[in-house]
Amino acid sequence: MPENLLERTFSLDSLPTLPSVAIEAIRLMEGENSTFDSIADLLKNDQVLTGKILHYANSAHVGARREIATIPQAISAVGFNALRSIILSVSIFDTFSAKITPHQTKLVNFWLHSIGVAATAEALARQLNFPSPDQAYLAGLTHDLGKLVFFQQFPDKFNQICRELSDYSPHSSRNEFLPLDVEQAIAGFNHIDVGKIIGERYDFPESLTRSMWLHHQPVIEPIRPDLDHLPQLIRFADVLCVTHNVGSSYFLTETPVCHDHFHFALENLVRLHQLSTEDIDNIMADVHLRVAEVCKILGFWNEDDYQKLVRSANVSLGKMSMELDENNQLLLATNQVLAATCDMHRKLHSNITLTEAAEVVAGSVCRAFDVKRCLCLIRDPAAHRFVGSLADHQVFQDVELPSRLADLDNRRNYATNDIEVEAANRLEQVTHDLLHGRITESRMFSIMTGSKFLATFFMADRHSRWRKEQLLGQLVVDFSGGPDFIRNGFAVLQKNFEAMTSAAGMAIERLLLHQDITRQARKLTETSRKMEENQRQLFSAHRLATVGRLAAGAAHEINNPLTIVSLNLQILKRLINQLPENGTLMERLQIISDQETRISNVIQDLMGFAKPTEPKFCPVELGEIVAKALALAKSRDPLVNIRIDNQLPKTLPLVMVDPQQIEQVFLNLFMNACQAMPQGGTLTITGVTGDDFIEITVGDTGTGIAKKDLHKIFDPFFTTKLEGEGTGLGLAVCHAIVEHNQGTLRAESKKGMGATFVIRLPQDKSGRLRQMKNILKTKKKKNAAKEMPEKCKILVVDDERILNEIMQEFLKAAGFAVDGAFDGVEGLEKLRHGKYHVVLLDIRMPRKDGMEVLEFIKKEYPEVQVIIITGLASLDEIKETVKKGAFACLKKPFMLDKVLDTIERAVKDQKCNISPDA
Repeated sequence: MPENLLERTFSLDSLPTLPSVAIEAIRLMEGENSTFDSIADLLKNDQVLTGKILHYANSAHVGARREIATIPQAISAVGFNALRSIILSVSIFDTFSAKITPHQTKLVNFWLHSIGVAATAEALARQLNFPSPDQAYLAGLTHDLGKLVFFQQFPDKFNQICRELSDYSPHSSRNEFLPLDVEQAIAGFNHIDVGKIIGERYDFPESLTRSMWLHHQPVIEPIRPDLDHLPQLIRFADVLCVTHNVGSSYFLTETPVCHDHFHFALENLVRLHQLSTEDIDNIMADVHLRVAEVCKILGFWNEDDYQKLVRSANVSLGKMSMELDENNQLLLATNQVLAATCDMHRKLHSNITLTEAAEVVAGSVCRAFDVKRCLCLIRDPAAHRFVGSLADHQVFQDVELPSRLADLDNRRNYATNDIEVEAANRLEQVTHDLLHGRITESRMFSIMTGSKFLATFFMADRHSRWRKEQLLGQLVVDFSGGPDFIRNGFAVLQKNFEAMTSAAGMAIERLLLHQDITRQARKLTETSRKMEENQRQLFSAHRLATVGRLAAGAAHEINNPLTIVSLNLQILKRLINQLPENGTLMERLQIISDQETRISNVIQDLMGFAKPTEPKFCPVELGEIVAKALALAKSRDPLVNIRIDNQLPKTLPLVMVDPQQIEQVFLNLFMNACQAMPQGGTLTITGVTGDDFIEITVGDTGTGIAKKDLHKIFDPFFTTKLEGEGTGLGLAVCHAIVEHNQGTLRAESKKGMGATFVIRLPQDKSGRLRQMKNILKTKKKKNAAKEMPEKCKILVVDDERILNEIMQEFLKAAGFAVDGAFDGVEGLEKLRHGKYHVVLLDIRMPRKDGMEVLEFIKKEYPEVQVIIITGLASLDEIKETVKKGAFACLKKPFMLDKVLDTIERAVKDQKCNISPDA
């Protein structure tokens, strides 16, 4: 509240007036020309004040050697400062006691507190070398004068404030409000603002007024011994009296519970001034004696009442001490958890494995909660399992659990200890909850009856890249060998446990993210490398195509004059044969004829490179082609000192190629390998089968190819052979043939370490389909005895044309009547004009998606069974399809046997007498 408004709120005219004798005496003592006699003459006019001054002068605190009987003697014994304190104390006490007589019993605690703060301020002033301890005493005595005026003018509001404070409990929600906050909330102002106005109204010295106004300001640096820092000294004294229950600063009959704020303030003040516990105890012991002495002088001392107050204060201090011990224990436990958490974060760096990370978490939890056993599991996305570590009495053991529910049952049967069984049980429960959407974030399991296992699991954020597999890991702690957390407070343990596991979960998610980014970076690097290689191959192919076109044109232009040369050679041979001596001429003509044949062969090779013959594809077994090529190589050039190491498997999947062209490629490679090993060596042939390809490797132990030449060996006319040993077209032709057969040919070599050529050819996928058809035909014959009056008719609706056609062909081979549609609109059109028992339906399609088609079918043709086949649908979409009437949902890629089984179940569920066979 603004000060001018506060002054208008208070009725300053109704404030009690201090005795004129007291005010005049204080003014005289402030003057420079004051004498003992002038002040004594003034004080003689107030007999009550004179009596109390003489009482104080003869007290043990002053320690006079002889009895003091006159005011001048008293002034000489106590000094001006002490005399000023006595006069002001007596005046304030008598003035306000007379005004608040009905509440005299409530004022006792307040006067005790005020005198206690005064005595404490005086003792602290001496301890901290203040120039005027008496001034500190007076400031302490008057520091809460604002409360007296507050009570006098607003008794109802002040009583409400006192009731609020008397109900204070350290565990109450009121703990967050300081007494000043309560005053402000109820009255709109507080006693320190009132104190400032009172000090100015009574014309108090500035140091006293500032102490009444600023004694609640926090102290953040050591108090300097000067009057400018007197409010900070009073703050220190006030905090000491409140925490040691010296009276009450409010009108309460019993000492209230001390607010936590004052304990924190005291701890800070003691630390700033480097005081020991013994120093504080000595100060407070002197304060209690001084309070009793001053109260006797002021005339309201009652030993029995004081002892009751002391006992009440001791009870409060005892309760506070017990609560403080409990809080200290909880604080130590929390600090232990925080230290272990910090250590865990430091160790969970990005370069450790998931198993090592689990070991760090398990070890940190054991140290944090003083337990002996802890199991931490982390999901390994690459391995599709949970990996982790079991900490058992400081010994760590690697643990693995499958991520699939079906495998968890088997793993549980072979678990070697109870904590693994607990982990498997919890993992199964969490997986079920996730599948049914019952949980979306981390939480802690309740402790089972008769068990001291505490378990939690780590969940990824719903918006992270793991939203489809949110479960990142699990933590199971065995508290059977640890502290009795039920007795020590499960709520605190739960809070600490959740805080630590939350930190561990975030660290694990960061680690998994780092590993995923690292994997993606590796893939990106590999993709970049492959893209660079593909670009090089594309450039090479473009260049070779250009060379091929040039070669084709050149061959055409060369063939015409070469034909003329050939015809003239034949005419010359006939003419020369008629001459009697023609031996030399015939030899020369033969040389020309041989070179003409050589040119013709080169032209044929050029044409083979530029315009390869279109391959005639058929399914063949590569082992047979390799065997034929080896036999031809041996027949053309006996393989002297060359060992053949044929490591091809006896059975290889079929490939769809032109067998004669591929045989030519292998023959060329074998001949090149033999020519590269003139002194003998080993020709090695190996084979590798992939998902949809077969790789055949032909390697030799010859001279090899220099790195600078490796990228040019498939260029036409490039050769590493000696002059006259080759045209440089063989490998170029081989490369073109392999590409026309939908394959690739690459070379690997190091100079002096031999060369390796790798041919990759596509498998014959239709062969597997034919094999399935044969199996289904066999099954069909076995089931021929079953009579089904109606043939099951199926509609396949999928925009992936190749998949749709394969599914149709497969289901037809299984004996079903099958139609296909390549989008939702076409599917609905087929349904309107035909009768179908089962529809295989994709969700993501152009024009009209699967959800719309499903709704239409269930509305118009409810008897038709719909089986969803999808690869991109989310879990929510899958649930929605079942909710809308789909019989089942199959995720791509799926097994064909699974499709047949689902269709059979759908047909049986239809309760109609239909079958795949007529």
